Amino acid sequence: VHYTTHRNKKTRHHTAREHRCLLQMEAAVARFPSGSCDPGHFQCPFEFLLPTECPSTLARRGGGRNTASLDYCVGVVAARPGWKDPKLVHRVPIQILAPPPAYVVPTRVDVAVAVTRCSCIGAGSMRLGALMAQNAYQDGQNLEIHYAVANNSSQLIVGVRCSLQQILTVSARGRSHRMISELASVVMPGVHRGGSVGIKGTPLATAPLWLPKFSPTTGALFSRVTPTIIVSHRVVVQTKTKSDYVQDPFIKLPVTLYTLNPPPAATLVAAPVDGGSDGLVPVAAPLPYAPQASSAAPARGVPVDTTGDGVADS
Repeated sequence: VHYTTHRNKKTRHHTAREHRCLLQMEAAVARFPSGSCDPGHFQCPFEFLLPTECPSTLARRGGGRNTASLDYCVGVVAARPGWKDPKLVHRVPIQILAPPPAYVVPTRVDVAVAVTRCSCIGAGSMRLGALMAQNAYQDGQNLEIHYAVANNSSQLIVGVRCSLQQILTVSARGRSHRMISELASVVMPGVHRGGSVGIKGTPLATAPLWLPKFSPTTGALFSRVTPTIIVSHRVVVQTKTKSDYVQDPFIKLPVTLYTLNPPPAATLVAAPVDGGSDGLVPVAAPLPYAPQASSAAPARGVPVDTTGDGVADS
């Protein structure tokens, strides 16, 4: 996070950095009764049951000194006689997608503002109400916003604008930076003087918003909350008049965006073991999964954990 300090009429630029470990899980996948591992290829299947509240992977986002990322990795740690501590010998990034959020019945929000002319003479009022059809949407899905407008003023409402905004907040060591971007918008028909939409038993008007795909090119992210990264979304509904002296009513509706499709592997960044420069995700030729040890290496047995206790027993 970029921030500045001022001293002796000079401005100094600083960058606050912070790393948080959100999840750490360990499991012993193989032990060798003889105390050492013979040369060769060994297969040690393992699995982790991830907590349901795990936030989704986030490729590096932001600009300049205000950037953030959320990475998950699987690492292999080995220990041998003569080593003081176990050593990390290999690490690869993985993608994690959070499950869809629970359904919550959206609530309607209503606001009313008094309309005045430039000389502060009353000119009636405007009323605006809106609610989302759903509390959460998947990428590529059509958002629906239901709204009602009552124009009891002398001003002409030329349109009702609905926009989807994304708020990315990054924090580090007590410093924070907020970035707001607009992902989609639509302008619906206006309301004449004394007219109304969705009032007194008439159906609410519906505004469609097409949710873009989540990708590095569109800049769209799905919602998540961590101690240092918050990605939130909202729909802003606002009436628009021709006069610059009229306070147009607006409503902000929170909404959650999610995806069930993992991003391309090229958008992930490998976490180098040696602390060197970042690189793309490595692609390796995996060993075929062979529960029967003899099929993996006929010449001699390959230790495999067949009981799930973390010990290679076959």
